[in-house]
Amino acid sequence: MDFLLGGCAATCAGFFSNPFDVIKTRQQLHGELLERTGSTTGPGQTTTTRNPYGSVLRSFRSILRSEGVLGLQKGLVSALAFQFAMNSVRLGIYQTAENCEWTRGANPAGTLLRSIAWGGLSGVIGSTVACPFYMVKTQIQARSHGQYAVGYQHQHTGTLAALSGIYREHGVRGLWRGYPGIVTRTAIGSSAQLATFSTCKELFAQLDWCRESVAFTAFAASMVSGFFTCVFMSPFDVIATRLFNQGVDARGRGLLYGSVLDCFTKTLRAEGLHGLYKGFVPNYWRIAPHTILNLTIWDQFKAWRDLYYG
Repeated sequence: MDFLLGGCAATCAGFFSNPFDVIKTRQQLHGELLERTGSTTGPGQTTTTRNPYGSVLRSFRSILRSEGVLGLQKGLVSALAFQFAMNSVRLGIYQTAENCEWTRGANPAGTLLRSIAWGGLSGVIGSTVACPFYMVKTQIQARSHGQYAVGYQHQHTGTLAALSGIYREHGVRGLWRGYPGIVTRTAIGSSAQLATFSTCKELFAQLDWCRESVAFTAFAASMVSGFFTCVFMSPFDVIATRLFNQGVDARGRGLLYGSVLDCFTKTLRAEGLHGLYKGFVPNYWRIAPHTILNLTIWDQFKAWRDLYYG
């Protein structure tokens, strides 16, 4: 039941956070491996065209202008499939660890370290299961046309078509291409998210104004958790996006990056620290409400379950 509740909570949250995920993906891919001087369109190309994704508001306008309202929900099917597959496993494992008191240490510091470890482990297992959906989500969200196109443009018509096409061309291995990127991203993000959420929830539960409402306590803890998650995860989120979206050769090898370290080094060298934090603002606006909705709904689902089953 804990696994199902975790997946359902994440799916509900994913519907509302997906537009910011689209914007985040576009910003992370814009000017890939190019210096910050001038506006750019791709490796070795320079143009004076204004960056259509220079801010969250400009990104909204650009997507609405070029693709309409539905453009803000690009990749929704694969995004929700990823959220359900990843979080049903991730949150289910973490809740099981909490139920068995495996996250409890001899002191608060020990509890925090155990929570970080279990959060990271559950994230690794969840992302392993859901990796193909994340790759397809990223590639569909990046697709546009003209001056609005960023990164490598994959020609997928939908989630199932993308999965079957990748499988036919590169086999099962092709569906997990870029896997090290999402494992690193999710392990760090999950550790920060679940550890800070659990710790903050325990602290807030001691306050009189939080004891009356499970939802409000979870909401407050989620706000803090979302911030720390975004700070620690953003560089690895950029790396995962670029690893998954890059084109591949006939043997399925990436055209730009060979590994997480290679992507990190090339991005840092070409774009500086700014490149590793591209899309930070929409990423926060995605992570914060998603964390709030996901973990608040998750806690509320568990409260209803406990009430129903006694």
